This record gives sequence, C-alpha cells and structure tokens, in this order.
Amino acid sequence: MTPSPAVVQPDQELITEILDELDLEHTVDSEGDLAISTSELTVFFLFGSEGDLFTIRTFYDRHYSVDEKPMLLTALNEWNADTMWPKVYAFTPDSGVIRVIGDAQLYIGAGVTREHLTTVIAHWVRFAIKFHRWLADRLAFEAG
Repeated sequence: MTPSPAVVQPDQELITEILDELDLEHTVDSEGDLAISTSELTVFFLFGSEGDLFTIRTFYDRHYSVDEKPMLLTALNEWNADTMWPKVYAFTPDSGVIRVIGDAQLYIGAGVTREHLTTVIAHWVRFAIKFHRWLADRLAFEAG
C-alpha cells in the first residue's frame, strides 16, 4: 500500500514559499497581509481567525458607478452561475463607488497536502486574472 502524502497546516510562510516556486511576485502590505499586486487587481492570501479557512480574496481596481450596477450585477451573476471560482460580488462602500471582489476558499482545518495547496493557489490566481479579462470583455460587449 502506498503511504498517504504528508499533510501540512498552511501558514503565511508556506504560502510565500509556494508563490516563490510559482514565480509569482508578492509583497506584504502594511497590515501584514501577503498579496500579489498589479495595476488591475490585488490578490490577498488570508487565513480565518479560527485557522481553519484559507481565502484568496481579489480586489479589482476598476470602480463602477451606480448607473453601471444593473449591467455589472448581470455579468457577475453570469460568471457565478457558470464558474466555480472565484465567486465574485459587488461591494458598495459609503462613497457610493462600486468595487468588485472575488473570493475562493479552502477548508484547511484538517490540513492539506502541499501539492494540493500549490495547485489550488496556481489555479485560483490564474482564474482571478481570467475573471478580470472576462469582465472587461463582457462589459465592453454590453456597452457596445
């Protein structure tokens, strides 16, 4: 019988190692959160307060007006219905400017294999970028 792969408990240090292996440039922000930042989006790698949830949360840098909200929500709902991750949603802070945020989460309370974690991170980051491109194309089509 083949032994089971080793299970690890992910932490910021391990995520940093994996990002380095994947050649993904990253930084730690002023609040101590690990992130990948580009001109179009910022991807954060976060751990739940109980330590049992790993989240990749993407903040897309384009802002939308209230007038664009119906078209935006239609596009976000389409993505969420057709795609497993990231799940995306509109967030409207008090300023009234609408932001798009994407989330993908993995339960890590029992640990995960390093190989699985590496695969998840690579796919989630790729799909965070893919969503950005998809949304830009989708909204350009609607506006055209």
